[in-house]
Amino acid sequence: MGKLLKEIRDTQVRVGKPPRKLDTILENLGEQDRTDLLTALDDHSISPTVIARVLRNNGFDITRTAIQRFRGLYGS
Repeated sequence: MGKLLKEIRDTQVRVGKPPRKLDTILENLGEQDRTDLLTALDDHSISPTVIARVLRNNGFDITRTAIQRFRGLYGS
């Protein structure tokens, strides 16, 4: 067995994934802000860059890529 295959076989599988940033943000928002954010996520006329910028301006660490990923995963 080669070194790379041995390393692959010996590497532990991580159980569970850390929560996505946007999921964590949604959990920490009040009801109205959560509804507003979900509405914005569903509205593809609003760019991920704008959503991320507004969330960062409100103290959340998020990127446009995270918004795009969320939209892709949840079909938003």
